[in-house]
Amino acid sequence: MARRRRANVESPHDNDERWLLTYSDLITLLFVLFVVMYAISTTDVRKFIALAQSVSAAFNADVMQGQAAVSIMDGQETTVEDQTYDSGATSVETDMRAIKAALEDYAIGQGLGGEVEVGIAPQGIVIRLSDAVLFTSGRAHLDDHAVLLIGKLVGIVKPLPNSIRIEGNTDDLPPEGGLYADNWELSSARALAVLQVMAQQGMPPERMCAQGNASYNPIVANTDEPSRAKNRRVDVVVLYPPQVDSVPSPVTPPSFP
Repeated sequence: MARRRRANVESPHDNDERWLLTYSDLITLLFVLFVVMYAISTTDVRKFIALAQSVSAAFNADVMQGQAAVSIMDGQETTVEDQTYDSGATSVETDMRAIKAALEDYAIGQGLGGEVEVGIAPQGIVIRLSDAVLFTSGRAHLDDHAVLLIGKLVGIVKPLPNSIRIEGNTDDLPPEGGLYADNWELSSARALAVLQVMAQQGMPPERMCAQGNASYNPIVANTDEPSRAKNRRVDVVVLYPPQVDSVPSPVTPPSFP
């Protein structure tokens, strides 16, 4: 009988100590939280941008988009939120892959496969948009679908600090419709139209410039209609400052992996 009463007395004592399990779990969770907060506080800006754009492409939604950007100056380092980085080849390639994944995924989802390309040129990252997805022949007005595409493009490149150059390009045939005297006017008007829509979509105007190349920057020779269609395009160039120790070289076409 003595043993039985002793067991009845000790049983509630065992239940009273179970709060230690909950307490230990809470301490573990707090430790994990502090580790995550520390990791976020030391996140590399470009890695964060690449992650945000990859997640955005995967879920087809704009997530974790930055709100502030700083213009880039040739030959100087650029700061974003007090963090400094250089413009080496590794950062260009990392940014290119992130932009390519996000933009081409969107283009495929909209049935624009092959009309949007992303590659690297000596001056930076080239985002190549076919005129077929932007303009009517001989015109420089962007339709609603083109505006949506430009808006997606802005959401992708705006978090980067780099300056942007928009280049209009035509084939070797004179413009149709008589609205423009020559391809210089048409290509310049198209580049300016894209720039204005990008500004309306939230891209800082001071980071952009427009350039018309007429038919003098072809991808391929203007020998037939398929070739001319490739040359009719707008190139949105994300500019990167040249390396200090680099030797100037002739302009070469961008590579599109």
